[in-house]
Amino acid sequence: MESLYAKLYDKYDKLKKRKLSEMDDIHRDQEEKFLNYVRAAEELIQHLKSENDKLNAEVNELRSEVASIMSSKDKQCVEYQKLLIEESQKYKALSDEVTRLQNRHEEGRIKGGRRDIIPTVSPGSAQVAPQSVSGNSTRMMTRKRRRNSAAETEDSIVSPGSANRKVATLSAFTEELPEKALSSEVLAHAQLVWPQLSISLLKRCYSFSLTWINKTSGEEAELVYRVLSLGTFERVAPEWMRDVIMFSTNMCPIFFERLARVIKLHC
Repeated sequence: MESLYAKLYDKYDKLKKRKLSEMDDIHRDQEEKFLNYVRAAEELIQHLKSENDKLNAEVNELRSEVASIMSSKDKQCVEYQKLLIEESQKYKALSDEVTRLQNRHEEGRIKGGRRDIIPTVSPGSAQVAPQSVSGNSTRMMTRKRRRNSAAETEDSIVSPGSANRKVATLSAFTEELPEKALSSEVLAHAQLVWPQLSISLLKRCYSFSLTWINKTSGEEAELVYRVLSLGTFERVAPEWMRDVIMFSTNMCPIFFERLARVIKLHC
């Protein structure tokens, strides 16, 4: 029995040693693999750190570049705003100068012309419909023109037919305005105080005046357009609607046609 036990013990001891040896081999393999994984992870971490540093450097460089561009753009914007203000001031000064010269030119034409007749429609002023201006209620008045000397005075008297023709001409203009410039939803209001006709578009609060200017030597009379109020057209009105315009009576259809385009575009 003892020999049998000894044999069994030897087998057990050999099997145990073999298993322990196999376990040691497995542990060594696992340890080597683990060490390899650790080394690979450290290398990857180091690579990612270097890439992160590079990206941070690029981001900082881009930030500084963007800040520099924004600073230069801000400076340019300030310069452009200054230039815009300067140009606006120059344009306003030029516009004021043009208006002043136009007014002076108009005053010179009025003083040089023979404007001795003041036909009026009823005492003071008359309200007329957009489609017609009555010429039957006109009456003749004579105005004294004072010269350099108070003793020198002349009275000019013109036949009623001439005055009625002028009023009839303005009447034709007021008839042309509703036909060409106004839609059915826009109401017009006209007021005649010779030699000036005031017209307003009640819906848009836009009003202007047409002043009759006589010419000497049988030349064609002229009209002076002045805006009284742009109303709701303040932001959209073109420059010519804001300026003082002088044109002949033959140009009235073109004037009302241009006016009609603006009104119909924004009504």
